[in-house]
Amino acid sequence: MELYEAIRKRRTIRDFSMKRVPEEVLTRILEAGMKAPSHDHARDWHFVVLHDPEHIADVLRHVGHGAEVQTDIIDHWDTATKCQKAMYYDALPKQVKMLSRSRCLVLPFFRAGTDLMSPRDISSLNSFASIWCLIENILLAATAEGLHCALRIPIQGEEEYVRKTIHAPEGYRLPCYLAVGYAAPDAKIIQQQEISFKEHVHWENW
Repeated sequence: MELYEAIRKRRTIRDFSMKRVPEEVLTRILEAGMKAPSHDHARDWHFVVLHDPEHIADVLRHVGHGAEVQTDIIDHWDTATKCQKAMYYDALPKQVKMLSRSRCLVLPFFRAGTDLMSPRDISSLNSFASIWCLIENILLAATAEGLHCALRIPIQGEEEYVRKTIHAPEGYRLPCYLAVGYAAPDAKIIQQQEISFKEHVHWENW
């Protein structure tokens, strides 16, 4: 698939089939991630890849304690557009299901060089910024392979629980859970929020 086509076609899917992603395809996708810009050229990134349903369940056990948020709260979000609300109505009840049913849960880790919550300046967050470049590469590579992804940002004590569960070394951080898989035949496709590209581009001055 051509690059610009992959960019146009990339969509978050939260309904996966049980079809397993071939190892050689997953390897290509993760290798594409490792080609992302690295702030120190060290690419000190690691992946824990889970296929075993029991291992996935262990990692997600903490997520299941509070992730299935009641969707009735969305009606009170005055700042959310119709498209945004539709996305949350679909996403909130599927926080565990979308990660467990993909049959491939990728946990990307990066070495954090600073306290992310109290950075000295913007450049102190370079390690955090570069791991998201890696994740975007993965999203586009997965699209090019005919796959889809769904991600969840860990909240509260989830990250520490995952780190201990999979024995991650000290100093490494988990920016997200990343499900990679094939879309279910009835996977819901959420309408994208329409924006005016021209209103977001400022030539020479704002």
